[in-house]
Amino acid sequence: MYREAVGRLSACVVVVCGAWAGGCRSDESASSGGAALNGATARRHQLPIPEERARVRSNPHAAPADPRPPASGPLESWLWQKKRLADENGVIPVDGWEIGRKQLAENEGWWREQNAGAQGDGPAARGAGLSPASWVSRGPGNVGGRTRSFLIHPTTPLRMWAGGVSGGVWYTANGGTTWTPVADAMSNLNIGCLAFDPTNSDVIFAGTGEGVFGGGSLAGNGIWKSVDAGVTWTQMSGTASWGAVGRIAVNPANTQIILAARSGSSAGIMRTTNGGATWSNVAMGSESQFVSWDPNDSAKAVAHVRALSGAHRAMYSTNSGQTWTAATGIPTTDRIELCYAAATPNMVYALSGNGLVYRSTDGGQTYTVRTTSGNAGSSWWACPIWVSPTNSDLLTVGGYAIYRSTNGGQTLTQISNGYIITTAPHPDIHWFMHDPGYNGTTNRRWWVATDGGLHGTNDIHASTISWFSRQATYRTTQFYGAAGHGPTGRIIGGTQDNGTLRLNSTSSDTANLTFGGDGGFCAIDHEDPNYTYGEYIYAQVHRSTNGGQSASYITNGLSDANAAANFIAPFILDPNNPNTMYVGASSLWRSQNVRTTASWSAVRAPGNDYISAIAVAPGNSSVVWVGQNNGQVWRTTNAHVAAPTWTVIDNNGTANPLPNRYVTRIYFDPGNASIVYVAFGGFATNNLYRSTNGGTTWSDITGSGASGLPNIPIYGIARHPTVANWLYVATELGVFSSNDGGATWSTASEGPRNVRTDEIVFMHASNRLLAATHGRGIYTADINPCAADFDANGTRDVNDIFAFLGAWFANDPSANFDGVGGVGVDDIFAFLSAWFAGCP
Repeated sequence: MYREAVGRLSACVVVVCGAWAGGCRSDESASSGGAALNGATARRHQLPIPEERARVRSNPHAAPADPRPPASGPLESWLWQKKRLADENGVIPVDGWEIGRKQLAENEGWWREQNAGAQGDGPAARGAGLSPASWVSRGPGNVGGRTRSFLIHPTTPLRMWAGGVSGGVWYTANGGTTWTPVADAMSNLNIGCLAFDPTNSDVIFAGTGEGVFGGGSLAGNGIWKSVDAGVTWTQMSGTASWGAVGRIAVNPANTQIILAARSGSSAGIMRTTNGGATWSNVAMGSESQFVSWDPNDSAKAVAHVRALSGAHRAMYSTNSGQTWTAATGIPTTDRIELCYAAATPNMVYALSGNGLVYRSTDGGQTYTVRTTSGNAGSSWWACPIWVSPTNSDLLTVGGYAIYRSTNGGQTLTQISNGYIITTAPHPDIHWFMHDPGYNGTTNRRWWVATDGGLHGTNDIHASTISWFSRQATYRTTQFYGAAGHGPTGRIIGGTQDNGTLRLNSTSSDTANLTFGGDGGFCAIDHEDPNYTYGEYIYAQVHRSTNGGQSASYITNGLSDANAAANFIAPFILDPNNPNTMYVGASSLWRSQNVRTTASWSAVRAPGNDYISAIAVAPGNSSVVWVGQNNGQVWRTTNAHVAAPTWTVIDNNGTANPLPNRYVTRIYFDPGNASIVYVAFGGFATNNLYRSTNGGTTWSDITGSGASGLPNIPIYGIARHPTVANWLYVATELGVFSSNDGGATWSTASEGPRNVRTDEIVFMHASNRLLAATHGRGIYTADINPCAADFDANGTRDVNDIFAFLGAWFANDPSANFDGVGGVGVDDIFAFLSAWFAGCP
């Protein structure tokens, strides 16, 4: 029977963005704050002034004493990300994302051609053990991510749409009890704004990209339109190259006329008179964040434009947006947000980034200041404003908290605690809107979108506001890093502005706070998973000894922390001895007692750039590699001594086998420390290299053509624990996998696809792959190799039969295929049955 089987087998080888109902819905380009769960206090991620920095370091959950801390954090976060995106000359190509997405689509088409079982429009199975059903969203479902836009259906208010700045468009039919993503077919999930057609709420416009930093914070690709309430989307003609869209305003009297606030190249106010078939720039500048039609006169509009000179201008138009004039009375040094007072014709309010409120009574032509001090916590980063559609003296402004005025902006009273956020809004306030049925008496329902998702109140007039959260299953959290422990199912993840979070169940998507502020890299002690590690910005590492329930700093003596390091700095536990930790900053720091007192010593002197990646060889703690922002790579083989010696692998000079770009990750093959992978940032063709001889020679395994990786930054690398040829990478556009050691690659068909993914790692002692995205939360996938792939090379072929028979004749325990008794004839039948059944 065996010969017959082998014979058979030998032949088988395998009216404002979100505008509706009169009032102003105001958003802001976003990225900061600190979300806390379970009543804990959140902390800003901005780099505080020196005195405040010391105070906050002493208490990681402390609220800043200054209610308006400097807005340096968002800028510094972006400057760090720019390094990861830039080429050797520090340039980020404006078409980098567009080209990358086209290559992603080509890769999708190529894979479908290769996979006979994945024809048609459905998701395709992927290589390296991934299938459409592999990915499980772990959320978290109780911590929303940065959100800048929000719509409520005008007649069915339980229907809502929200836009995550890097998580796509989400929809709820039950008032926010549960949410579902509805625009995953869009090639860009960076949602800057949403807007209804004011005459047909089935028509929704989505502007992509963040408008701050010249439109480069999160790059967009224009405006997308849905005519079926968000079920399907089409990119609008002529907008694909738009870097960011901050607002969209559809004229209520003639919906063919649309205005859009555009940032990036060719920025300014864009106008169409034919429903988007063609566009013209009617007010050019370096960026534009806001535009709105007058609710009482559809020929009038106001907007914000930053001039090419850098001056911020409040603009107005009286001829349906054809021409624009700069208003007077508002400083030009700060960003400006505007809002019409619908109850009083020609009245417009403005909130400046200096925190002051201004008002115009002539349609936005001239303004006078209303407040005497900038106590709104507003800045160029966060300054939304809303005016009641029924009472022109009632308004709210925001920044790092929400303030309300009942006398036209003359005095402001804080109504949200910017740092205690159980159900209350996150400190970074980006968007206000009222319920469609708001009338100021029987309906006072009001909403806010923040860095922490979506919140609301049933009475914005109340003396003490009672807040509620509406972000259950709104999985838009932005992660910088994560780690997982297979046996316990514990996951620790560092987020943008929502802290370092922990998930303790193998299936739950509910997160709890470990540490406030921004998070970053994470680690779990595999010998004792009660020891978990995370970080606050600039290498301020913290440790938990109770499985992530609480944490405290362990950087006493690590002088580079909060002084000389990347915004998100790398750290790593020695996989051979998790009581040893390395932290990369200007120097490389080592602690050999990180579980207890965590004393630190510099084991590599400062180089010519910050350390951006660290790796310790499995099975040999003496071998440590580091990479730098400028692309240099170094190695030591005596890392255990007090003063290790370092050998250059790449110095951007005479020894220069690798690109001179930001080293995003160094990764050792878990089964062979001579095999080393190095990944790079930048939109380039050569971002992934492998050495099989410890760094002597290198091969570019990025691939080429439709079967290769797109020309995009790569942020993480993982190899399957038991199948050496199965590789996985985290990139600017999601997860890619290879089942042939990097010869060919395929994009994920579900889960972390088309979304920036900052981390990919197998949870310790398991086949569970963890992917941490920057906009869609965390995903896991159980990747169990096919039992019939006996030689574990990722392919079921006739060689597996010979490998099995070799083990069977040698009476090797691995040939006990049925798991019953010892090795016997029944194992042959069990193996052949599995082989003929094929692999999933």
